[in-house]
Amino acid sequence: MTASEDLSHQHIPSTKEGDSLSEQFQYYFEGAGASINIDEEFREDYLIDFIVTRLKDVHAHVNLGVHVTSQEDDLDQQKRFMQAAQRGVVLKSVYIELSDATSGSGGLLVAFGACLAFLFDQRYSQVNSIGIRVLENCSFNFFDLEENIERLERMSMDEDLAVGEDMTGRIIAYFTEKGFGFIQTDEERKFFFHIANVVDDDLRGKLPSYVPGETIDVAFQYGGHDGKKYPKAINVSLHPEEE
Repeated sequence: MTASEDLSHQHIPSTKEGDSLSEQFQYYFEGAGASINIDEEFREDYLIDFIVTRLKDVHAHVNLGVHVTSQEDDLDQQKRFMQAAQRGVVLKSVYIELSDATSGSGGLLVAFGACLAFLFDQRYSQVNSIGIRVLENCSFNFFDLEENIERLERMSMDEDLAVGEDMTGRIIAYFTEKGFGFIQTDEERKFFFHIANVVDDDLRGKLPSYVPGETIDVAFQYGGHDGKKYPKAINVSLHPEEE
């Protein structure tokens, strides 16, 4: 019997009416002999509801940050939670989407089993952060949290911006040999641009001598994203204050 199979057969305490999803899910780990740490600062900054620090009869080091929510595809929540992995706040972290209706019909147990798979399946040994979506039929799937955030940001951008809309930002990277680079706005939205999208002769003259780490203030227009990782900047020129 594997470690995850052994743990899944531990006694699970019953939940009580009025318990939050986070509290209900915490019981599943406690029923498996887990040691739980709750850090209010981490909860506020990174939405980490609790941290699993030890599992009974498991000698491997455990440091799993957990967040469970009934909201599907909440961009703000996912971005805040992703910071925990990016900053090394916890060793591993799992973001769980679980509807209130599903939680009462086995969904919590499914999510618990998925967490064990994430911890002990060698396929995820090098993965620091992952999303788990528990479906209405009590099956689940893993999803790449970073890729999902990028997808949601593209969708949000399409809702907020019209192609051709005027914007400002700063060039944060340019690769002379490849002829493309990236622009970032004050809202930390990142846009791809190609030298062919530069319409300013002065800027065209600056780019070949671009130094990594340099920033150049520019004006541009939103060019859509065409299903790419980053949306496109078109009609790029030096910001009037840079001229």
